[in-house]
Formats: sequence, C-alpha cells, structure tokens
Amino acid sequence: MAEDQNWLSQTGQDFKDLDFVELGISEDMVKQKGFNRSMLDIVHAQNMAGYIADGMDESQARFKADEQKSKAIKAAKDNGLVF
Repeated sequence: MAEDQNWLSQTGQDFKDLDFVELGISEDMVKQKGFNRSMLDIVHAQNMAGYIADGMDESQARFKADEQKSKAIKAAKDNGLVF
C-alpha cells in the first residue's frame, strides 16, 4: 500500500492522509502525488473566505491568501518536504 503523503506524516507525526478527508480533501487524493497541493488549494480557499468575512474585498483577500500559500510552499521546500 502507498505511503501517506501529508506533510505532517513526512515530519514523523502520526497523521494519516485519511485524517484530512473531513477537512475537505477528496478521498481520491489520499496517498496520491499532489495531496499537499490539494491541501494548499483548500486552505487557500478557506483563507480567502475568512478574509472576505472579516471585511476584505476579494482582491485584498486573494493577495493575502496567495502570500500565505507562498510562505507555506517556501517553508515546505526549505524543510525538504515533498509535494
């Protein structure tokens, strides 16, 4: 059976890809290449919705969500995590 792909499991923590289904990841993505990209997209959408709910316009929300996504990608790469 394929290994879990999520970044937490890659750092040795006891998290399974299936643990993320309730957060919106498709079961089709479990243990598949691209799992973490899908998670980044889900978090990006959630961040945008939260920023808009807090009063930002869509352009500002997208900019801030994009910035957070870029930081997450950089941190993952800096720590040798696999997408």
